Amino acid sequence: MHIDSRRICPLFVACFLAAASAFSLPLDQAVPSLAKADLTELKTGATLLAWPTGAADLRFPPLGPAGLALRALPERFKVPVYVESAFFLKGIQLDSRRRLEVVNALLEVDSLSGVTYYSERKNGIAVLFDNVYRVESPGATKRLPPLVLQALPTSLETSIHLRDSNFGASWYALGFEWIGDGLLLSLENRRPLNFMMIRAFPVDGVRMRVVILPVEEGVYVAAICAADPEKVVASMVDMYSAMEKRLRAVQGWVVGKIREASR
Repeated sequence: MHIDSRRICPLFVACFLAAASAFSLPLDQAVPSLAKADLTELKTGATLLAWPTGAADLRFPPLGPAGLALRALPERFKVPVYVESAFFLKGIQLDSRRRLEVVNALLEVDSLSGVTYYSERKNGIAVLFDNVYRVESPGATKRLPPLVLQALPTSLETSIHLRDSNFGASWYALGFEWIGDGLLLSLENRRPLNFMMIRAFPVDGVRMRVVILPVEEGVYVAAICAADPEKVVASMVDMYSAMEKRLRAVQGWVVGKIREASR
């Protein structure tokens, strides 16, 4: 699907300019729900994981509009499986140029190809996503070139194809939106996902949100996945583990792109 031109502003939005020049909060103030042990782990390079039962149990959303956007997912999408994650990149500062570079790097969706995970079934490292590329619309197979932006938009959305190690050919909507001083990335399946010829998830049955938030000491990245598996497949597959792997893969990809843009 084409990017909806009505949703894209060719100029920097006023709220982004204000946020870019504002003083960022320290990490512990930006995410006051984090325990001291969580802060210590984050600052030593660990990835935090949690399995909340709903919006009230979320641990990692930051204060402000970006955090509210993360909380909105379980508030509006009542499902049996939630996974959330957090990561911290110390010492990285995202000025306006680097923010644009991060978005363009993430629009190079082909780089999701080859992302790996630990497979219990294979007892080793396996490829999670492969053959990732941009397409015109869900269900299309013609490869489109990556988008390259000249200025930061208010928001945008595009369609991508990927081959999932468990669910085969899949089509997702990949979206970006500036919310307050954070960038919100969204990923939602726009075609049903199948497992062994059985319907695994309906359309929009897997929804991910990733927030990239500048803080005083660096960049905080928080993510959540909400999944609504079909009961038959949920009885065959550990959905918490399956969604954790996919959320961590997407979050890790985002973190890698931020690091690239900061060099």
